[in-house]
Amino acid sequence: MKKIRILIPIIILTIFSIVFLSLAADFKYVGSKNSNKYHYPHCKWAKKISAKNLLTFKTAQDAVKAGYVPCKVCKPPAKD
Repeated sequence: MKKIRILIPIIILTIFSIVFLSLAADFKYVGSKNSNKYHYPHCKWAKKISAKNLLTFKTAQDAVKAGYVPCKVCKPPAKD
């Protein structure tokens, strides 16, 4: 029973990571509907964005035009 309790979150996290990475693969930057920051997909804060709140941007200008500012952790550019 303990193994199942450990495996289920690992499986869910793996599936979420695969979905997140596949969504972000066509885009250079990601953001959340609940914040005003945009990130590189590999940023630790970007990885915490739930799939339902995930926004993607092809360019930094697209993110800025949408009202987003660069993350201070992963430091994406303000212009491409």
